[in-house]
Amino acid sequence: MFDLVEYAVYQKDPGPEKFKAIFIYNFTKNFEWPESKANEFNIAILGNNPTLINYLTEMSNTKMVGTKKVVVKNITNISEAAKPEILFILPDKSSVLAEAVAKYKAKGTLIITEKQGLAKVGAAINFVVADNNIKFELNKTSAGKAGLVVSSKIEAMALKVID
Repeated sequence: MFDLVEYAVYQKDPGPEKFKAIFIYNFTKNFEWPESKANEFNIAILGNNPTLINYLTEMSNTKMVGTKKVVVKNITNISEAAKPEILFILPDKSSVLAEAVAKYKAKGTLIITEKQGLAKVGAAINFVVADNNIKFELNKTSAGKAGLVVSSKIEAMALKVID
């Protein structure tokens, strides 16, 4: 799933936020989003994590999703995100997960979290730490309800798959 050059570059300073940024970018290539005429691929980060936002913004300066420019936006409230392709809800904002799932149902938004148990209650992807490494759980049902098609590569890489 990782581009070997990207992986080598980010290995120089491996930190969990860099690996999350790499995962998020690679999710853009391994989920199938509904057709859109928009020129941008929007990633919204709900909560406070300047390091992750910096890494994602840095990647967005050189990476595209197909022909779309990647735009990273830090938000403090769910209402600030009109319709992102990816919504990453940080742990301090995880109480809005149910609201986000309802708001983006069938709208093609991949909801990512990083708090124990959230893949079981609506997040399509949930980051976890296993064996001192960043891994993720995949909820295929949640992804399907969001209007996304999951690639077999994502399933194979997931630590746990929830159908």
